Amino acid sequence: MTELEIHLENCYGIRRFKHKFNFGESKTHLVYAPNGVMKSSLALTMEDIAEGRVSKDRIFSHRVNHREVKVDGVDIEQDQIFVIQRMKSAEFKEASTILANEKLKIEYDSLNSKLNESKNEFLKQIQPFFGIKSSLIENEIETIFNQNFFKILEIFNTEINDIKESIYGNIRYSEVFNTKTLKFLESKDFKTKIREYIKVYDTLVNENDSLFMKGTFNHYNADTVTKSLKDNNFFSANHKVKIKEHEIANAQELEDLISNEKEKVLKDPELANKFNEIDKALNSNAELRKFRSYVEENQEIIKELADLSNFKKKLVINYLAKLKSEFNVLLKLHKDTSEQRGKIVIEAKKEQDDWRKVIDIFKRRFTVPFEVHIKNQEDVILNNEPASLLFKYTDGVGPDDTKLLGGAELQESLSTGEQRVFYLLNIIFQIETRRKLNKNQIVIVDDIADSFDYKNKYAIIEYLKDVLEDPHFFMIVLTHNFDFYKTIKSRLGSKINYQGNWTTTRKAGEIELTVGEKRDVFPILRSNYDNCDFTFIACIPFVRNLIDFTIGDDNNNYLLLTSLLHMKPERVDDGIAKTEDLTVQSVLDIFNSTFQQTKTKANSAELVYDLIKVKAEEIYNFANRISMDIKFKICISIAIRLKAEKFMISKIVDPQFHTNIFKKQTGQILGKYKKEFPTETQNIGILDRVNLMTAENIHVNSFMYEPLMDLTDDHLKTLYEDVKTLT
Repeated sequence: MTELEIHLENCYGIRRFKHKFNFGESKTHLVYAPNGVMKSSLALTMEDIAEGRVSKDRIFSHRVNHREVKVDGVDIEQDQIFVIQRMKSAEFKEASTILANEKLKIEYDSLNSKLNESKNEFLKQIQPFFGIKSSLIENEIETIFNQNFFKILEIFNTEINDIKESIYGNIRYSEVFNTKTLKFLESKDFKTKIREYIKVYDTLVNENDSLFMKGTFNHYNADTVTKSLKDNNFFSANHKVKIKEHEIANAQELEDLISNEKEKVLKDPELANKFNEIDKALNSNAELRKFRSYVEENQEIIKELADLSNFKKKLVINYLAKLKSEFNVLLKLHKDTSEQRGKIVIEAKKEQDDWRKVIDIFKRRFTVPFEVHIKNQEDVILNNEPASLLFKYTDGVGPDDTKLLGGAELQESLSTGEQRVFYLLNIIFQIETRRKLNKNQIVIVDDIADSFDYKNKYAIIEYLKDVLEDPHFFMIVLTHNFDFYKTIKSRLGSKINYQGNWTTTRKAGEIELTVGEKRDVFPILRSNYDNCDFTFIACIPFVRNLIDFTIGDDNNNYLLLTSLLHMKPERVDDGIAKTEDLTVQSVLDIFNSTFQQTKTKANSAELVYDLIKVKAEEIYNFANRISMDIKFKICISIAIRLKAEKFMISKIVDPQFHTNIFKKQTGQILGKYKKEFPTETQNIGILDRVNLMTAENIHVNSFMYEPLMDLTDDHLKTLYEDVKTLT
């Protein structure tokens, strides 16, 4: 692979981006992109190509999307792209969260998700029968049958489908089985009354002249037969039915006969007496009166109350039978997905050796307070468990000082950083899997090291370096972290210091890549301060910090350079002029002394304060044409600070207020200004931004200049523009 050409338009906030990456010059291309410029948008678009998805602009969705990526002039293939998104915490919602090939994992989780959605929809449909929250029904059913929900469906499939007419359809589960009724129904006194009632009832239905017979033909069977004959127009076709000696010619006669037989049984004096005892017991409790109405209207359920566990099962089975069509659809989906999941498990088992290799790589390279183990090496895809990894923690040498965490415990016990280890493991697995393809791979890395400590950040970089030794792997590393940018630049081979090193700029929505720093900032500042005024100004805070660290902050050279970072009066005792009167030569002498040089400048007589103003204005005027590098940002930041301080000092009643401030001068002057001019809210807003955006960037933190790099050109330009409007 020699060249990767990318042309994107209207892709997730990228209005237009066109660039050719030359991998012949460098196998790694490093792109520094402050937040909001293009980093995640580029990664997401490339991931879309890999997954075969259509890209779009989320906000301006009406805009026409264009996406073209070519390798050596030919459209890139999907399996040539691997995108590593910024580190994420592991999610434990689906069974295959951890150990799975990404493609298999997505397919596995998709099957689970579809099945769970259908199951939840079915539970909502049967919710009215239960009278409890649909989210609780699954657990209730599993408790009743002591089986997994879908296993219950399989076991009772035939029985449910054989039910022609569901009984107890008007019995609401929650009205029979709740804490109030169960306490009453399980009492010894009530159970005695039920047994006596059932004994009399069974005697009556088994009498010789009764139409009914226990266990063969009862009230419910009779009602079912009557309804079926009537619904199927049996009597309309002039058919007759004979029950014992009774010959029935129409539906009404049959209904009357059945009704009379039921009345004869249920109103038998002895049975009525037993029922009245039950009725009286129920009626004595106000909390049970609603349940009593069920019993009064459906006396046949009384016999069910002798075995509450069995009655629960009957109710559930009959509820399911009332939604037979929906039940069968759900059961079929379960069987289909089970078969597909089984195939995925078989494929995943083939990857066991790859996972062992991944764990070994992780153990060698990364430092974490635990050991990572594969839980079931015989079944890498999970079996309805939340994870396939174990974390082994050791806190001492005793037998009780070791703890293995797996399954649900991981969700509760691991920190966010530890959970991200799972994501990192999956990345390593996918890379190692792609190595076996012997096919060119473009790896897009989007801030992979976020939320890891420095040691593990370096471990990640060293692993990527190993990957790049494979001739088939090429890499684009995207980051908004300038410290990580510098580290990558120095560690991923010497060539990257000269080629493949980019920074981003946005102009009217169009993203451009310009060449990044080829060398570290400070050697450039040290070597060019004599022939570049921008570099000369940028050296002021750098040299000031060197003096502070090597000599101290009471040194005259330190104090003179401080007078160019803050508005300072003349220091007669130290022989230091006020800020506006310091010359280029006075500063040049300090630079030469610090760097042991003898450099000269043609404008040595010029005042540094005036030079800073002129150069800041030049930067402001060309900021739209070129990208601001570090020297430009330092220079314009100094100008912003000095303009802001000069404005505030000119307004404060006591013009000498600032003369004795030696620490955090801008903040203290701003505090005084706010007290004297609390109503100047517009000015205060601008000055607050000055204090926030420039203080650390050009003062104590000159060696850690990442915050200044992360400020976009537009931010600094706008702030400079606003400071000029202070009135």
